[in-house]
Amino acid sequence: MTPTGWMHIGILLLVFVGVVAFVLRRMVLPAPKEGANGETVGGSSGYGGSGGV
Repeated sequence: MTPTGWMHIGILLLVFVGVVAFVLRRMVLPAPKEGANGETVGGSSGYGGSGGV
């Protein structure tokens, strides 16, 4: 196989790994993030309200 062919395979592998990592992150993070997000929104909302007034 030519060096260009190996480079294309390497790029395709990098893209595939990136997509897999992105999908896994989207599947894993939302569950813990929901609880943390609720707390963060409450804290930032109160802080923003105090700053606005």
